[in-house]
Amino acid sequence: MVDDLNRKRAEGNAPLDIINGPLMTGMAEVGRLFNNNELIVAEVLQSAEAMKAAVSHLEQFMEKADTEKRAKVMLATVKGDVHDIGKNLVEIILKNNGYEVINLGIKVPPEELIRAHREHQPDAIGLSGLLVKSAQQMVTTATDLREAGIDVPLLVGGAALSEKFTRSKIAPQYATAVCYAKDAMTGLRLMNHLSDPSQRQAVLRDNTFAGSIAIEEVAPAPLGPAGEERSPRIRADIPIPNVAYLDRKARSIPDRNEIWSYINPYMIFGRHMGFRGNFEKALKERDPRALELFHSMEEVKREAESFMKISAVWQFFEADREGNSIALFEPGKSWPIHKFHFQRQRVGEKLCLSDYILPPNPAPSSNNGAEQKVQRDHLALFVVTAGAGVRERSEEAKAAGRYLFSHGLQALAIETAEACAEWLHRRIREDWGFPDPLTLTMAERFTSRYRGKRYSFGYPACPNLDDQAGIWMLLKPEEIGVHLTEGMMMDPEASVSALVFHHPDCAYFTVGDQPDTQ
Repeated sequence: MVDDLNRKRAEGNAPLDIINGPLMTGMAEVGRLFNNNELIVAEVLQSAEAMKAAVSHLEQFMEKADTEKRAKVMLATVKGDVHDIGKNLVEIILKNNGYEVINLGIKVPPEELIRAHREHQPDAIGLSGLLVKSAQQMVTTATDLREAGIDVPLLVGGAALSEKFTRSKIAPQYATAVCYAKDAMTGLRLMNHLSDPSQRQAVLRDNTFAGSIAIEEVAPAPLGPAGEERSPRIRADIPIPNVAYLDRKARSIPDRNEIWSYINPYMIFGRHMGFRGNFEKALKERDPRALELFHSMEEVKREAESFMKISAVWQFFEADREGNSIALFEPGKSWPIHKFHFQRQRVGEKLCLSDYILPPNPAPSSNNGAEQKVQRDHLALFVVTAGAGVRERSEEAKAAGRYLFSHGLQALAIETAEACAEWLHRRIREDWGFPDPLTLTMAERFTSRYRGKRYSFGYPACPNLDDQAGIWMLLKPEEIGVHLTEGMMMDPEASVSALVFHHPDCAYFTVGDQPDTQ
């Protein structure tokens, strides 16, 4: 590549003309191929690495005044949210397509965005966030930006967002265009259109709310109280299984390869690295793209082995159902040490997580309030992490132009934490007395083909993230390096918390009046 660049210079082409000519044309072709499903994320990152290397080579022949950027974009993960893998991918793509990018990082409150806007005067602002709570924070952030007099276009993206939520909830709170970017390449396309005088006005018009500030929609007729009766779908007459221990366990898990064997290939190769189709089937058939991606991730693993730490903390608690709540107890004690309160479905099967706790066996005499000899059911709690130091290592790699490693490392850490959750859940089932059958495949584990389920706060069956505080009070995950943000999200990002139920009737379901982000 260096020889080609030097040959272009020898032909009389100025370095800036080479960048704005053939190099930018090449990146535009990368975008076209990606949008046509002919390239995957990993290949886009490799193209960005080549672009950065080319620009770095040419910069030594350029005067400072020669540098030219298409526009300035400011990126931030919203207040309370620690997730930045998607935002960092956007930064890489934009930077290597000629944009100046100011990345403000994670957990950025509106007031910091406002200050940064005054300092940097960007042409657009990009907001990112993973969970439903982050989507609501974007509404608040858009309102605060509008009230501060900021009117540059907003680009918003994240797993919990949708075009509908962007247009109906965020856009009405802002003064100008709010554009939904479903992925990094959509963000690039939007910025290209906003930077093109022939297309800018159409993008602004199509993405700016045309009416007045949205008025709350008329709510449907109330469904009535959800009640506290156990759902008839859930059996209460099955035996209470014994547990092997009740003390808290905190461990570093040294065998990374065992944990990595629990990584879901679809998630790491499909969701994060962009492979389309059945990765495992393609790998068996020695598909060149699948082989290259597999070996790239093996290289990430080899380097990560020198620093990635996997840790877990977990405990079984005696548990009793109290209507829609679950009370947790120290062994044999009468007074609960904590209660989790859950929502119940108002229609359909009227499920609630508390329904999965079995009633205690009848107690003998109360002994005037003394400790009871009663057999209660149990609930397991855990927190696992693989994120210590990963963000810093990823940033170092990104700054060095190692974009595929930077993105791959964050993806590996996130999926390592998920794999550790799967591994620990399997161990908890064993400790509960019902090990997985030897015939259970890993693919069946990934689709929960075992007894019981695990649930995480912030998701449909228990959407209240504030309940994370109860897990932190009981397990003290700070010992393994996992902390809660003010928005009750886990830091580092590559962490998983869960409640584990053994009940064979467990199912995944949605409760309550969750914000419509879909």
